[in-house]
Amino acid sequence: MQTGSQPKMKRADTIRKCKLIILCFLLAISANAQEITRRHVDSLLSQKSFPGSATSRIHVALQLAEFFTHLRHPSTAQLDSASHFINQAEQLNYRSPQAGTSFRIALIRSAFYKSKGQSKNGRALLEQTIQEIKQTHNLVLLGKAYFELSEYYSQDFLQQTMVSRIRYLNLAVGAFERTNQLVELARCYRLLADLHQMMNDYTLAFAETKKALAYYDQAHYTETQGLYALLGRLYYTQGDYKTAISYELKALKIATASHADNVRLICQINNNLGYDFVKLGDNQKAINYFSRALEIAKSEKDNATIYLLAGNIVDVYLRMHQPQKAKAFLTQVTQKFVHPSGKLYEGGDEVSQTYLKIYLALKQYDTAKLYCDKLIQQTNNPNLNLYARTSYYELIIKFYTATARFAEALKYLKMNQDLLRKIGNDNDLGTNETLWFGLDTSRRQYQSAIHHLISANTIKDSIFNTTKSKQIEQLQIEYETRQKEAQITLLNQKSKLEQANLQQANLVKNLTIGAIFLLLVIAALLFRQNVHKQKSNEVITSKNVLLEDLLLQKEWLLKEVHHRVKNNLQIVMSILNTQSAYLQNDIALEAIRGSQHRVNAIALLHQKLYSSTTTALVSMPAYIGELIDYLSDSFDTGYRQIKINQVLNSLNLDPALAVPIGLILNEAITNAIKYAFDHRGGEIKVSLSTSDDENAILKVSDTGRGLPPDFDFSEANSLGMEMMKALGRQLKGKFVIENGHGVTVMITFPIEQNREEAFVEKDYL
Repeated sequence: MQTGSQPKMKRADTIRKCKLIILCFLLAISANAQEITRRHVDSLLSQKSFPGSATSRIHVALQLAEFFTHLRHPSTAQLDSASHFINQAEQLNYRSPQAGTSFRIALIRSAFYKSKGQSKNGRALLEQTIQEIKQTHNLVLLGKAYFELSEYYSQDFLQQTMVSRIRYLNLAVGAFERTNQLVELARCYRLLADLHQMMNDYTLAFAETKKALAYYDQAHYTETQGLYALLGRLYYTQGDYKTAISYELKALKIATASHADNVRLICQINNNLGYDFVKLGDNQKAINYFSRALEIAKSEKDNATIYLLAGNIVDVYLRMHQPQKAKAFLTQVTQKFVHPSGKLYEGGDEVSQTYLKIYLALKQYDTAKLYCDKLIQQTNNPNLNLYARTSYYELIIKFYTATARFAEALKYLKMNQDLLRKIGNDNDLGTNETLWFGLDTSRRQYQSAIHHLISANTIKDSIFNTTKSKQIEQLQIEYETRQKEAQITLLNQKSKLEQANLQQANLVKNLTIGAIFLLLVIAALLFRQNVHKQKSNEVITSKNVLLEDLLLQKEWLLKEVHHRVKNNLQIVMSILNTQSAYLQNDIALEAIRGSQHRVNAIALLHQKLYSSTTTALVSMPAYIGELIDYLSDSFDTGYRQIKINQVLNSLNLDPALAVPIGLILNEAITNAIKYAFDHRGGEIKVSLSTSDDENAILKVSDTGRGLPPDFDFSEANSLGMEMMKALGRQLKGKFVIENGHGVTVMITFPIEQNREEAFVEKDYL
């Protein structure tokens, strides 16, 4: 029977739609947005009188009247409160008339009459008010009046009633579109979309929901739960159940977080989600959502909705092949909640239908007959809703087919076929053909069965093609709508651009005139300032020339000082050299020569300073190189096969740092030449590098014999060693001697100059 699955599914959609229409009526979700919350109302009612001006007091009175008027099922006391506040607003407006207030009072009084059951009086007042508003050209009030008039057609969902309601909503849209009432426009389009989806015009319904959403976005309105719930229902009708669920969940999230009274809407959303998960085959989730909706209906003590939702849960249990569980559940509901009297739009007996389904599934045909007879009796009611009648016929046909009462089944098949052709329901015609196929198969009339099976498949294919055509048409309309919106946006942008260009041209003109005047003023000021500046520059220039002369004199004086210091040091060296010629004591001679080397290290520095273009910095590679050359010549390192290698970074230091560094190098290199090597010679490596931006490392290492194993650096007290320690402290550095394969003397010291001075490639000396 796989071929009959599509009509069966479409049949389920039709029944679901009928139930949704009834459920929308039962839940009675108001189309009018309440301006104030229940908490705000209670706060206002606790006050003895309303503060503020007459205008603000009228506004508060009308807000309260509107609140009580638009309650779902207002009590007599609540309607009395609404009447009291309407009268209070009228009295205040009589004493202090406000423009348009009398019309607003009339709109609320009309709604009050409707809530009180006096629809004839309310409609007459509203129609008269509309004519009066037209004379004032107040489009906002006119739109609200048409919207209120459309509410008089919300009491049932008959085709003609919905057409009338759509007409008045379109009139409201026409008025609101010429105003800036974005939220009102969105609300009208949402209701239009809801009505069109009930009338199976899904293409128009989708277009209207998108318009509503666009207006809500422009108004930054966040209470969009009703619109997203509607989008979920629309995508359900298109078979896109996952998208439907995403919109329903979004609606549920917004409704749950909102401070508005969304209890009935939350009930409806949970019911919709239940249907969505039925379609996806997730029966347990479907039961969960139907059960949540049922709990809300119970809390609202809404027995009619309770029975509708209980029927949905029973249908899921039957899909799960659990008729006993379905029976137990429905029995529990019927025992606890009284079935409401009367018929909702002659919508039929939900309990009898549901029990008949259960007993057919249990194959308890005797008990099923009792409920089948009740449905047959219901079909004799000429006012019975047509969709309910076709659903009754389906169950009656199934019962008679299951009990082999083929003649009765055939009778109702023909009656159902005539009814479905009358109302133009192709979906259920396919289902009827499938039921006919089942009947003919049961009575072994296989040729007729094949004929009805082919008819069912033909209808199914026709429905599929029609659906696809509608979907393509919807996509085309959406594309054209987007194109038109893009063109409108482009035209608006061009208009705004032209207006902006005109404004800019005027602005440029005004700015040009102002700028010319300002330029003249500035030119005069600049001329005056220029004269003053020239005089100042002449004074500054003369002072700069004087300063340059003074600086030049200072440089020459410093060079002369360094030159004389160097000459004096040369004299000292000559004296030491002369004295050494008369010394016979080797120790004294050695001390004199050591002093000569030290003095020469200082003399070299002063020579570099007075021969340089600047006296501020010393190029360390050049200075160390000359010092090493001097020591090499003095000790004849070439003859002794001692090689001195240099690894020197380009570094320029203050003379205050260069002097101790030169003396440390003199001591370290001299000691290495004198004591580190035997007749075979060796290598001395001198390096100067930077470890980071703030520290430098000076290292002298040799490949000689090294220090004795028992040598204690801390106990060494020779002149050279003490001098190196003292000079290291002067540099604020860390002095280290390492003894391994030779001796390494290393000192790490901070560079006290800034980076720009200390790290430059150019040699100053």
